Amino acid sequence: MKTRQVLIIVCSIVLILLVSMISSISYDAGVDYGEKNAEEIRLKRIKTDFKDSTIIKYVNTKIVSIDTIPFVVSGSGRVISSTNINISSEVQGKLTSNIELKKGTEFSKDQLLFKIKDSDARMLLIARKSNYLNLISNSLPDLKIDFTDVFDKWESFFNSIKVNSPLPEFPKFNSNKEKNFIVSRSILSEYYSIKSDQERLNKYLIKAPFNGSILEAFTDEGAIVNPGSPIINIIRKGDMEIEIPVNPQYISKIKKGLKVSFNDNTNTYKGTISRIGKFVNPKTQNISVFAKLSTNNNSLLNGMYLEASIYCSGFENVVEIPRKAIYGNNMIYTVSKDSLLIPLQITVKSMQTNSVIATDIQNNTMVVIEPVVNAKDSMKVSPINP
Repeated sequence: MKTRQVLIIVCSIVLILLVSMISSISYDAGVDYGEKNAEEIRLKRIKTDFKDSTIIKYVNTKIVSIDTIPFVVSGSGRVISSTNINISSEVQGKLTSNIELKKGTEFSKDQLLFKIKDSDARMLLIARKSNYLNLISNSLPDLKIDFTDVFDKWESFFNSIKVNSPLPEFPKFNSNKEKNFIVSRSILSEYYSIKSDQERLNKYLIKAPFNGSILEAFTDEGAIVNPGSPIINIIRKGDMEIEIPVNPQYISKIKKGLKVSFNDNTNTYKGTISRIGKFVNPKTQNISVFAKLSTNNNSLLNGMYLEASIYCSGFENVVEIPRKAIYGNNMIYTVSKDSLLIPLQITVKSMQTNSVIATDIQNNTMVVIEPVVNAKDSMKVSPINP
């Protein structure tokens, strides 16, 4: 065991000495080569530097002019109906309908959407009218004695009341004495109570306020509904708009009536700005702008996703350059009169699809419009104008 340990230690020492000797020999050989060939190495470096300094790069340039440039704000959104309402029941009863109360069912304006069973309410209304007739009948003898000149008017009103028809127009008073008499007999108050019940009876029939379709149904035919129970959610057909989120820095350039172009990779649609939100979405930090589609194209459906382009009024005293001309932190290269490459930092006002609208560039400046490989400050270049 001791012999093996001794062998291991000896081999390790020999190996370390060997590595040290090889390293020393290599270092001495390198130093010796450098001393003998120093002049040759120096000449090679001078030749390379000279070669690099004499190669002039060709760069694509553009002379820019300061102007007022219109720009496009891009965004996207989903098509929504301009009118989306929930229809709820205002009365209690059994729900019936002539149309299918299902999602996607279409209807026309003034078409009966559904009705609530109203037989009990009609019977109660007939009973109230019958009591009203009795109330007037009991007052007619007094009217004939004390108000002879208006008796015919009230008798005619009494005879025109039909229990199955709406109440006729209430007679006008000829004097305060007549008015006091009628009011004291509760004829006027009961008249308007019955009119209220007649109006309430209309709430048992729900007609469509516009052409549209059912977006969602909350119950089905045959169900018992209560006042306030939601029945269906409906949307207007053809009248569509889109909510477009816009960066707040562009909102001052967007006005009502501006034209908007939409596309879904297949079709193109037109529209105009109808509303501009006065609030910022806390999640996206954008402001909502609403555009109304100026077509009733049947291919536009609620929920479709569209790309939007808002054509805004222009920025003043700006230039437009290609996006690929920018590098780093809004830096570009310009070419001086001596054909030297000069870096310049600009202020970007708007990013377009393929270009940038910017300031802090002098008029008639020659701008490099494509990336330059291994570009250096004050490097000699040969500009190429398109």
